[in-house]
Amino acid sequence: MVPDIETDGGTTEMSRDENVEMSRNAVRDGVLDAIGTVSLLGFSLLALFIGVRGFFIGSSMAISGGFVIISCLLAAAAFNLIPPFRD
Repeated sequence: MVPDIETDGGTTEMSRDENVEMSRNAVRDGVLDAIGTVSLLGFSLLALFIGVRGFFIGSSMAISGGFVIISCLLAAAAFNLIPPFRD
């Protein structure tokens, strides 16, 4: 038995095309989120490497510390510990 639209609060059945489109959008969003997380972590590791290397070779402590701080911020953004940069 199909529920009546007027009596069940306005729910409607989705067509097959709408269902497939919603599934594709969900998968695409998930894949893009995973790629974004991996890329943020990659940039974080790069900034951490540059910062730590700067400490060991005697470079400017301010610049090396800045890279380490940027690395921590990028890692925190990748794990959603701070608000996202975009809307």
